[in-house]
Amino acid sequence: MSLSALFSYSPGNVRLRLFRDLVLVVLFSVGTLVLAIYLVMTEVRQELAWGQISQATAQVREELRRLLEPTEQQLAILRDWGRAGDLNRDDIDGLTRRLIPTLTHHSQLSGLIIADDSGGEYFLTRDEDRWLMRERAPGDAGRLRWHHWESGEDDVAWQDNDGYDPRRRSWFRDAVQAVGSGKASWTRPYVFFTRKVPGITASLAWREAGSIQVVALDLDLSTILGSIDNLSLVEDGTGFLFRADGGVYVPPREDREPNEGSHFFSAGNTQGGTLAIDAVDAWKSAGRPEERALRFTSGERAWWGGFSPLYLDDEAAWLGVALPLDDLVTLLQRRWQLVLAIALAVLVSAMLLAMVVVRKYSRRLKELPRLSIDKGNYREDLRSLIHSGESLHLEFKSTIRMNLRSGKAGREIELAWLKGVAAFMNTDGGILLIGVEDNGNILGLEPDNFENDDKCRLHFKNLFNQHLGPEFSKYVHFDIFDLEHKQVVAIECERADDPVFLVHKQGESFYIRSGPSNMELTISQALSYLRRRF
Repeated sequence: MSLSALFSYSPGNVRLRLFRDLVLVVLFSVGTLVLAIYLVMTEVRQELAWGQISQATAQVREELRRLLEPTEQQLAILRDWGRAGDLNRDDIDGLTRRLIPTLTHHSQLSGLIIADDSGGEYFLTRDEDRWLMRERAPGDAGRLRWHHWESGEDDVAWQDNDGYDPRRRSWFRDAVQAVGSGKASWTRPYVFFTRKVPGITASLAWREAGSIQVVALDLDLSTILGSIDNLSLVEDGTGFLFRADGGVYVPPREDREPNEGSHFFSAGNTQGGTLAIDAVDAWKSAGRPEERALRFTSGERAWWGGFSPLYLDDEAAWLGVALPLDDLVTLLQRRWQLVLAIALAVLVSAMLLAMVVVRKYSRRLKELPRLSIDKGNYREDLRSLIHSGESLHLEFKSTIRMNLRSGKAGREIELAWLKGVAAFMNTDGGILLIGVEDNGNILGLEPDNFENDDKCRLHFKNLFNQHLGPEFSKYVHFDIFDLEHKQVVAIECERADDPVFLVHKQGESFYIRSGPSNMELTISQALSYLRRRF
């Protein structure tokens, strides 16, 4: 293949020109793609970071959902027990025996509360190897009664109330506000009254005999944070919870007591705590952004951070994710190398494919006729077709059913245009215009005397299904157009994948298009043609 032949415009070099054009298209497409990726590398890195952060955030949220969803289910069970009278606080021993399995089999739960709007309360939690219960009599503002319970044996003690009233706790107020909705309420992270550790509480309220009853379940943040800390996000990546004011909750450490100041250290290691604190400090300095990746430095290392509210309707508690920048940059570099490798492979494959396509279809290359009508510019297309006259891919018929000589509907008229449709589908497709005479004069559909367009369409459909078969309808498109104040039918025919036979009273006939006319083939001719075509 010489260079001069490749760029020659002589008709004999259609094959070479097609190959050249395909190669140029491939080179332009691949080159544009590579250039675009190179130019937006910074944006891609930002989006890649956010994609990794979003994936890690979704993983943390899924872990939270795994921990919190059973809590809501258990609340619904406790509410049903309460409605059935199975949470009787007059029988403390029986009530405790009934409720201990709830805390035993749900490791994320640290406490269970039953309270009402009179101020009465029952609280159950684990105290090392024994169970600790707290009671508050209805309306009693003086003392709280404590039980250490093990195997049904009580060790009772009393303690001054210190102003504790369950009705003033956020979990109680939230549940009362949502009473009747059937939905559980979740508090923001706060410090538990009894254990003095941060956590969250889910509560559910219902009305019973003129009063409001509330059940609540405590979740220790150390359990939640420990589950988050154990997640495998990426190497050295971490998730954490923090407050809107900047207080960070991190997993507990053995060498540090819980701190109720600006930061809550409930578990974990110094590096994890410092990373979370540095991430939140960078978040506050950047104006508290969300739904985008934020770059910051911690421990002389670059990180990407992502931040979003823990609850969609409350921005008091936030969820953060920190991922090392170097891992993401390495991943991006690998992807960039992969892009270049793929681009090169696509280029080579496309050039080989272009050679195969050109070789396969070179014998059929020729000027392609118009085989469809632009619906947005149909008048111009129709005029152009009519002006060009009948050809291998275009045929005119005056009517659909009316014999203009006899003035009566005739089956021979219908079979005439059906032959053309079958011939087009058996050859290379084409357009049949009905309402146009052989000389190009626009006659319209008035001689066929259809009541409306729908009747015309139905008549075409019935004839097509009867004589050609409904299985070939996917290759034919029927339309009625207004042209020169008259209606013209356009039947666009595609090349069919299977041979099409015209069924009539005498049997079946096979037609092909030959120049501007339809040719019926004998059985032997049809077999020979089908072997070449299919």
